[in-house]
Amino acid sequence: MSTTTTVGASAISAPKFNIAALEREVEALVANGTKDLEFELRKERIDPYRIDITKPYIEAEPMIAIDGSCLCSAGNISAIVGEAKSKKTFLTTALVASAIAYRFKATQAFKNISNNITLNVLWLDTEQSEGHVRKVIDRINTITGVKRTNMEDSRLNVYALRELDPQQRREVLYDALYTLKPNLVVIDGIADLQRDTNDLRESEALVGELMALSTQYNCHIICILHTNPGTDKARGHVGSALQRKAESVIYVHKVDDISIVEPQFCRNEPFERFAFRVNDEGIPYLTDLPLQSGDANGMVVEILSTYFGGNVDRKVLTNKIVELQGVSSDTARMRIARAIKSGTVIQEGNIVRLAVVPEPVVPEPTVVESQSVITYDDCPRCFTDMEDECPF
Repeated sequence: MSTTTTVGASAISAPKFNIAALEREVEALVANGTKDLEFELRKERIDPYRIDITKPYIEAEPMIAIDGSCLCSAGNISAIVGEAKSKKTFLTTALVASAIAYRFKATQAFKNISNNITLNVLWLDTEQSEGHVRKVIDRINTITGVKRTNMEDSRLNVYALRELDPQQRREVLYDALYTLKPNLVVIDGIADLQRDTNDLRESEALVGELMALSTQYNCHIICILHTNPGTDKARGHVGSALQRKAESVIYVHKVDDISIVEPQFCRNEPFERFAFRVNDEGIPYLTDLPLQSGDANGMVVEILSTYFGGNVDRKVLTNKIVELQGVSSDTARMRIARAIKSGTVIQEGNIVRLAVVPEPVVPEPTVVESQSVITYDDCPRCFTDMEDECPF
């Protein structure tokens, strides 16, 4: 049994206990002569959520893929997290532009980002002024090579919500989903959809609601938010909830003027991390990873070899990476997963080990000519009472 909750101008289906409806169901069951009313009512409430194994399962087609690994699919949520000014929004514009470029038939911004289906995008910005949000639109238009000239074009719909309060922003989201039916939704500033990011119940409710909306409208919702200063952990309870529920969590951080992108968590195969810069026109482009960013696979191998002799329980290795590299458990687990995928590390049960254990280097023995040292006791011709030199 479910009821319909009206928020703004939209109707959102949500399971809810309704006394009046329950009484009507009881009366109907009594009229039909049903004996076990409670059993039938409970069964009716859970049946809509049971997976029907008689129906063929269709694998969700990726909306956005990186290196062939599914990043976003319909009916899921994801998060892009990073420190302030790490270029999270720039990355997202490249993702969106590269995705909708399939429909535009234009050159993609990032060659390793692909899309095989037509996308209509809804972008909600809760932080920037209208002028800065217009730059986001211009950036996407430049990357796709298409200049939108009228408001009837539904491929990209962008809204600036900075002056609204959290509840009003959520109502805009509900109404836009209901009227526009987008395939992909970007919420730049997800924390601004709640009054207190450290309120556990409010945070859990918000993330649960986003999951329900992505299922109801068969879309994917990307949430952008900051990390705690000096860490890779998403800020507040809402960040923790997103990291637990998301299909993908992408972490962005900077080394000088280069932004490094790596998978912090992926339910699908993780992509290899990459880097980008932003040119003078404000357009992101791929670049080489900086040397000081280190080789993630190499770091895993080095820690496994140095501290554990080449094999150890995966949880122990995860904790050691967290300790030594100052990253979250999710990032540590993802780095181990990438090392396993690359073949440098092998997992057997709960144990991870180096794919090739280097043989210990045995140094060549040093040959030193021995010299006979004759003492008084050793000399057969001397007596032990001689105190100075042996005359023989």
